[in-house]
Amino acid sequence: MTPVLEVSGLSFRYESETALKGIAFQIAPGESVGLVGANGSGKSTLLWCVAGLLRGAGVVRLFGGPPAKASRARIGMVFQNPEDQLFMPTLAQDLALPLVNGGLSPKEAQEAARDWLDRFGLGRYSDLPATHLSLGQRKRAAVALAMVRRPEFLILDEPTAELDGRAVRQLSNTLNQLAVTKLIASHHLDFLRATTSRAILLCDGEIRSEGPTADILNNSALLEESGLV
Repeated sequence: MTPVLEVSGLSFRYESETALKGIAFQIAPGESVGLVGANGSGKSTLLWCVAGLLRGAGVVRLFGGPPAKASRARIGMVFQNPEDQLFMPTLAQDLALPLVNGGLSPKEAQEAARDWLDRFGLGRYSDLPATHLSLGQRKRAAVALAMVRRPEFLILDEPTAELDGRAVRQLSNTLNQLAVTKLIASHHLDFLRATTSRAILLCDGEIRSEGPTADILNNSALLEESGLV
């Protein structure tokens, strides 16, 4: 089975520091993998390299081949701040925009957008701007936006940041209902326990440990050494 993602020898350096050092791992179709690490461990940099927003040294392969426009189109991305993705006058317009850009008529795009908002329990807010929603609702709307073009691989960067417990549970339930390969970067350990089956622990830009999520997150000594507890 061809991996959805293969990373080998991936390194990245900002002007003042090295953020990633020889990262290597794979993700199989259908897996939900957690990327865990303390602030500054390299989680976001790794996601951005995978998504093509940054270019590092090493190899990143998507769906068995080098990154290309066609393979990037098979990825959905959710950023930490939903305001970076939700900016149109209404939520329905936010979700319709990429569909229109992809060739659907405005009417077809609006219908599909409203359908996805309904699936995420946000249909009643279709004609409102994202600013009228709670943060938890905006996070779910950002996931709906990422899913509207039916990607095969969903990448999420700190999706629980600033959410309360109820909003985290709602987001967990939403993600668990999506039949799509996922890579989720988060320092929220209970959230990763609920949404992933395998975890990759980053520390100072390197993979410190990798394995079943429960094994990684139940290792108190490992988490303490990595600055997570």
